[in-house]
Amino acid sequence: MTTLARARSSLLYTAGLVGIFVVGAVALRAGTGHSDLSVLAYSCVFGCANALFAVGLVLIYRASRVINFAHASFGLIGAALFYEMVSYLSFPYWAALPIALVASAVAGTVVEFLFIRRFFGSARLIVLVVTIGIGQLLAALAGAVPGLVGDHNFQPGQPRTPFSHLRWQAFPVVFTGDQVFLVLVTVAALGGMIAFFRLSRRGIAVRGAAENADRASLLGINTRTLSTLVWTLGAGLSGLAAILVVPIVGYQGGSVGSSGLGTEQLLIGLAAAVVAGMDNLPMAVVASLGIAVFQEVVFFDFSQSAIVDVALLGLILVALLLRRRRLMRVDEGAVSSWAATEEVRPIPPELAHLPTVRSGVRRLTGLLGVVIVGIPFVLSPSQTSLATSFLIDGMVIVSLVVLTGWGGQVSLGQWALAAVGAVFGGALYGRAGLPFLVALLLGSLSGAAVAVVLGFASLRVRGLYLAVTTLAFAVAMATVGVNRTYFGNLIAPSVNRPSLFSIKTTDERVFYYLCLAALIGVWYAAIGLRRTRTGRVLIAMRENERTAQALGVNLVRTRLATFALSGFIAAFAGVLLAVQEHQVSPDAFGPDQSVNIFLAAVIGGLGSIQGALLGALYFAVVSFVLHGAVAQLLASAVGVLLVLLFFPGGLGALAYAARDAVLRRVAIRRRIWVPSLLPDRLLVEGRGERAPVAPRPDDGEPVPVHYRLPSRIRVAGGSQAGRRWTF
Repeated sequence: MTTLARARSSLLYTAGLVGIFVVGAVALRAGTGHSDLSVLAYSCVFGCANALFAVGLVLIYRASRVINFAHASFGLIGAALFYEMVSYLSFPYWAALPIALVASAVAGTVVEFLFIRRFFGSARLIVLVVTIGIGQLLAALAGAVPGLVGDHNFQPGQPRTPFSHLRWQAFPVVFTGDQVFLVLVTVAALGGMIAFFRLSRRGIAVRGAAENADRASLLGINTRTLSTLVWTLGAGLSGLAAILVVPIVGYQGGSVGSSGLGTEQLLIGLAAAVVAGMDNLPMAVVASLGIAVFQEVVFFDFSQSAIVDVALLGLILVALLLRRRRLMRVDEGAVSSWAATEEVRPIPPELAHLPTVRSGVRRLTGLLGVVIVGIPFVLSPSQTSLATSFLIDGMVIVSLVVLTGWGGQVSLGQWALAAVGAVFGGALYGRAGLPFLVALLLGSLSGAAVAVVLGFASLRVRGLYLAVTTLAFAVAMATVGVNRTYFGNLIAPSVNRPSLFSIKTTDERVFYYLCLAALIGVWYAAIGLRRTRTGRVLIAMRENERTAQALGVNLVRTRLATFALSGFIAAFAGVLLAVQEHQVSPDAFGPDQSVNIFLAAVIGGLGSIQGALLGALYFAVVSFVLHGAVAQLLASAVGVLLVLLFFPGGLGALAYAARDAVLRRVAIRRRIWVPSLLPDRLLVEGRGERAPVAPRPDDGEPVPVHYRLPSRIRVAGGSQAGRRWTF
């Protein structure tokens, strides 16, 4: 960049900052009748923290082309350790600060080395899911920090620092020394980052690798080492922001059962990063300050901040649409569909008619049916209600299979669509008094309508950015859409259980069977869709949009139809959830639920409905065996990391691999050639020969058979040779 270009950019950034503060002052005067410059100055404090957070996000994105959903958890690690060291262990402030900062940075190093490097060549969407699991795992570690240091009676609070006694009154806010220190450290940290990337050899190498990793590798630059460095810096910036904010706002403590994403802080950082095009650090700083000014102005004008989440959703959408060409060009490879959506093959027709196979299928299906149907009779009413909630989760998971597994559109806001159905369906049934089935249908249609609106956004935004958009929608829906402060006249105060065909569903067992019938209906409807031309078109569009379009597929209509169907199913489940809970509770539709339901689908396997539902079954089993936050952690974070590390196709692919192993054994024993289970060529004495399909015509000595499978070589030995197969 030339000197003139740098001067021009600096002028534009300065003009942007001035414009932000001018607009903020005008908005304050319009809302309160006078402009309080102290409010604008106060917003700079949190703007600096947002800037550190957003810069770390952008750095990691530029190095690895992945949006780090664990970014807030790095800061949580440092904040938890800093608070315990200062408040409980009585460490000196100047010792606790660097130790906690190093802990966050080391967490970034370990995560990159153990996980990100393992998935270095994977699709960026897979790495995004990995970061979600890592975020939950780090949140669990942060929640365990008090116990690890011996603070078993943890009390949230605000630690004292050498600057806490410094205070200045500037109505209507009070400035403290901790706030001034945060601003000074932010300026120094950002200045140091500028010097590092412009003057040091490592910094210049990072910039070069971010522009073109392949060219940097050809020049002898170790891009893996640079990736570790950037993740360490990014995690350190997140930790620095969180540590410096703790003395200002206090520390409430981490939770093992939390999502670990810190969705509100993550959304602010993502909004600033998206405005900056995910690669412009100065623009990220300016955007962070602008968002902070907007937050404070809204708070002082309206005494509420939930509306900021809706504004952030709009900001993300506008920024993505304006920068679409640049972002899509940079991330052409990252926008690809799921690599782990392998569909499950049916039982080969060569074996499907065998009595052994048919009886085995009947027995397994019968056993599963007996367990599912009979489980309410061995559970307490509260446990039956919990089992019912997992059936409802299963319906939302089916909607994710349709949208993500088959349609290739990643959604982290599916539970928010369920909230739409709960709000509208609950209002029509609980307030308007419509029949339950009519309210159920109309509530489901409302979810389909909102999903179509999101589908219009997907026409321009895909992949990682669609995940960001749907997460912003989930946050906005949780804080505004189901908030009685804004929609109190719409949300029903209570939603009673209906009577269907003279059958009362107030009993937990009866409602369990109602939801079970609904899940089976949704299941068969989705499977029927997959077998039609529409289902085949979805798969074709997921695999290669350009080829599908060249063959006459209307991408716009197909994508909108996919969103509509997925939204209908999710909202259908939301209406049932409102009826089960007897109300529409904001706590039931938080963004964490959207993230966890997505992880459940990934654990099960998004390639098929049967596989994905294994994710819900996994959640259910873990929740019944292990209670509380530990169960949720094992079901989400640990589960998704183990699955992606060892079973990329999910639990469904693992189960069907076991089925194929049994079928392969049946095929060998019956001497039936099944191309999908056995190779068409065998290795006999070092030569490739045709697979054995008939007994040997002579009484010669049997020859051992060596047959090759996809992952390794198996030796059949005398057991197969003794059957006198022909080679």
